[in-house]
Amino acid sequence: MTSLPIELEMLLWSAILYFVQVMLPAVAIDAKEGVAFGLSNRDVTPDSSAWVGRAERAFKNMAEALLPFACLVLVAQASGTTGETSAMGAMVFFFSRLVYAVLYPMGVTGFRSLFWFGGIIGMGMIVFQVL
Repeated sequence: MTSLPIELEMLLWSAILYFVQVMLPAVAIDAKEGVAFGLSNRDVTPDSSAWVGRAERAFKNMAEALLPFACLVLVAQASGTTGETSAMGAMVFFFSRLVYAVLYPMGVTGFRSLFWFGGIIGMGMIVFQVL
C-alpha cells in the first residue's frame, strides 16, 4: 500500500470514499438530465430515483462522520499516541463506512445501521488509544 501510518492511510481512503460518494449521485442525475443540466446552476432539483436519494443521504452522512474521524486521526498522529488500537479503530471506521456506502443506496435497512455503528466504534477505539 503506502508508507503512511495505517491511521493516515485509512483517512486517505476515507476521503477517496467520500469523493466517490459525492460523484455517484451527481453523475447519475447528470446522465438522466443531460449535459446542459450538469453545467447549469441547478436551481431546480430534478426528480431522481430512490437509490440516488439514498446515495445522496449516504454521502451527507459520511460528511458528518469524516470530520470527527479526521480530527481524531490527526490528534493521535500529532500527539504520538497511535498504536494497535488506533490502527484497528481506523480500519474499523473505514471498512464499516465502505459497507455502509454500499448498503444504503441499495435500500438495505437495519443491517446497514450496524455498519454505521461500526464507524462510531472505530472512532471510539482511536479515542481510547489517545486517552
